[in-house]
Amino acid sequence: MAHAVLICSGARVPAARLLDHPLLDRLSIITEHGHTARYPDGVAVETVGSVHDVDEVLAAAWRIAGRHPLDGVLAPYEVGLPAAGYVRTVLGLPGPDFTTATLFTNKHAMKQRLAAAGLPLMPFAGAHSDAQVRARAAEFGWPVVVKPAYGGGSKDVAVVADAAELDAWLAGGGSPRPRNPTAVVERRADILVEYHCDGVVHDGAVRSVVTSRYLEPVLGRIGQGDPYGSYQLPSDHPEHRAVAELHAAAVAALGLRSGVTHLEVFGTPEGLRVSEVACRPGGGAIPAAIHLRSGVDLVDACVRTSLGLPPFPDGTPAAARTDARYVGHCGLALRPGTITELSTEAELAALPGVLDVVLHQRVGDRIAGHIYSASAAGFVHVGADTEEEVRERLATVRAAYRIRTRPDGTGSDGTGPESTRPEGPGSESAAPDSTVPDRTAPDTTDPRPPTPDHAASAAPARPVAEAVAS
Repeated sequence: MAHAVLICSGARVPAARLLDHPLLDRLSIITEHGHTARYPDGVAVETVGSVHDVDEVLAAAWRIAGRHPLDGVLAPYEVGLPAAGYVRTVLGLPGPDFTTATLFTNKHAMKQRLAAAGLPLMPFAGAHSDAQVRARAAEFGWPVVVKPAYGGGSKDVAVVADAAELDAWLAGGGSPRPRNPTAVVERRADILVEYHCDGVVHDGAVRSVVTSRYLEPVLGRIGQGDPYGSYQLPSDHPEHRAVAELHAAAVAALGLRSGVTHLEVFGTPEGLRVSEVACRPGGGAIPAAIHLRSGVDLVDACVRTSLGLPPFPDGTPAAARTDARYVGHCGLALRPGTITELSTEAELAALPGVLDVVLHQRVGDRIAGHIYSASAAGFVHVGADTEEEVRERLATVRAAYRIRTRPDGTGSDGTGPESTRPEGPGSESAAPDSTVPDRTAPDTTDPRPPTPDHAASAAPARPVAEAVAS
């Protein structure tokens, strides 16, 4: 049994299985001020001003280690990765060190290393001021994609069509600033299809890899209101083999020795192009979907490798829980406000091919705050024999799903009118009295890079994550 510290931003609530993992007889938490009430009694919690301040996180980890020696650092979410790497490096703990974590979280450093290794990317450049952002955009020609070097969940990622839109993006939070000094500008890809590839690495070798195809490109859905959906490709599918090769090359280029990965790849008219890669489990229901079809438990593998253990307790993944050739899943959209009507698990489970339904919300819940790419009222998993059939079944789920909300604080009695937003084709026009949730917010309210005063040179200027992640 072991003692681990979990690094988690105040915006995230760790899954119960992390807080009560069977390998841990002691778990301590480092989170941000004001969020200790999220954790059960008996869990030691240290707070910091920001989990992005790696020196502050290290000081908290030292206090924890002084009480009980540490065996590992858990960072299953994007925002905690750099600080986790820093703590591992200084305290000599297993898992991705600070350099590796930086390469997997800093978009500019990541793309530089991947490009140097010969992986195919869209043309990109780093910029450290508004003037440089404008100059790089002009060099590439409109439209371009702009994003902070550090961030997650599609926060501040935008396609800008002209100089006026770029100025609006800079003024709205994208501008390079001391705590996130680098922006990435890249030529927009003509995305025909988008994939995510989720792997498990041990001793520098890829021990498991699953390629999934998104139902639609994620970048094109930012602001549309639908959580992502995807389906896994069989191991003999030619698209799986091509994406898996890029995954192996990316892992080697960024130097990951042991851990869990989540890669994003675009299919363009010119061929495959690597977008970004993270050293954490994918966001939302991606781990559950992979576990359902292949038996690979990405969350468990993340814990085990963070403790310096092999990713699979018996050397290989557990058995799959379905024999369906294709398994897909989709998120169920959230809306701001109070939920007054929501599809039931029984209704969704009765749809064709449904393998599992998980609802996180219920009637009466109030939805507020950021809604990002992996935010969902729940997830539905379906199985199918063919690729066409899995897409049809996921489309059926989206079309059948319904959610009705009451915008808060409107109307003479404080209730206001209700509005319904079903999923599915033709459902993009939300009622005017409610806001369709966007996909632009991350898994943190403060996506800033690590700032070790004495280690700044080790961080050459982090990924969008879907879901990301997570």
